[in-house]
Amino acid sequence: MGLIRKPNSRFWWINIKVGTKRIFESTKTENKKKAQEILSIRHSELLTGQNSRILEPQEKEKTNIYTFKDLCASYLDWCKGRQASYKIKKYVIPKLQERFKNMTLNEFNYRTIENLQSDYIKANYKPAYINKITAIVKHMFNKALDWEMVTEEDLKRVRKVKQLKGESKRLRYLSDEEAERLISNCEPYLKPIVITALNTGMRKSEIFNLTWDRVDINNRIILLDKTKNGERREIPVNNTLYETLSGMVRNIHCPYVFYNPKTLKPYDNVKRSFATALRKSHILDFHFHDLRHTFASRLVMAGIDLTTVKELLGHKDIKMTLRYSHLSQAHVKNAVSVLDKKCDSCVTVGYDEEIVKPEKPYNIW
Repeated sequence: MGLIRKPNSRFWWINIKVGTKRIFESTKTENKKKAQEILSIRHSELLTGQNSRILEPQEKEKTNIYTFKDLCASYLDWCKGRQASYKIKKYVIPKLQERFKNMTLNEFNYRTIENLQSDYIKANYKPAYINKITAIVKHMFNKALDWEMVTEEDLKRVRKVKQLKGESKRLRYLSDEEAERLISNCEPYLKPIVITALNTGMRKSEIFNLTWDRVDINNRIILLDKTKNGERREIPVNNTLYETLSGMVRNIHCPYVFYNPKTLKPYDNVKRSFATALRKSHILDFHFHDLRHTFASRLVMAGIDLTTVKELLGHKDIKMTLRYSHLSQAHVKNAVSVLDKKCDSCVTVGYDEEIVKPEKPYNIW
């Protein structure tokens, strides 16, 4: 009798009886001191018979209690057809569901997510991967609030968890000479794919799912409707890409630009042939996604502003594009060298001129 803790609730509960009257309800607080105060008030009301809420012990809370399993089902249904990352989340979320099983959403707190991070750290997962898992859980609880499955307080406890530090922002790009060498060593079917990536900055999934109805050769534009951030994007076609696409033979039975001639379906992986081309080109530590980095890096080093690069890459936030603002020391040095001429005129003194030194130091104040 008095204050009790239910297994499926984080709040203190009142369970008191005076004669034939009973109060069994939640205090809506995790603070025991506040719960004691509420208990005293409710006990006084029960004795006087005023404003007392009489509940049977078997009566349940009117508020629905949702489990993490319920959220997983709703979230995956929502992701399908809306997010390009659905395939990844379809793999990750069932693992999270197995971990938390039938744990209720109002039981999640700061420590729950930190323990999840700690277990991934012990299993030697990289910070970048762990941060992605954390971001997925946070987004799930954001949607849970929209669907009225959790309260603001529930969301705050999860949202407070910070991302791990030490995540390396990889930025590897090819020099012009390396890019030419790579293209020359690609197999015939792979060459136009690599040229497209280098000249558009498109993601691998965007290239492989590209159809001819999205390519306007006459106006030299590629129109992407299905992108990672869900926003429409137009990409100009330069001369190099124009010649490549114009020279390709289309198949009237296949809508895709890059497809397997045996299956008439788009390529889903060119990992092996791409690795072979890299090996022949003597290029190390390079992945297909780095072709996108190469596209952006070459634009920035050519003097294109970051806002334009952001639009071409389809970044939702300029912060993602800022990673290209510091590229190579050679490029930075070239930028500073433009000041040389102006500075020379300020500091150069003729050989026949006398340099007069001040008798007293200047007063800088």
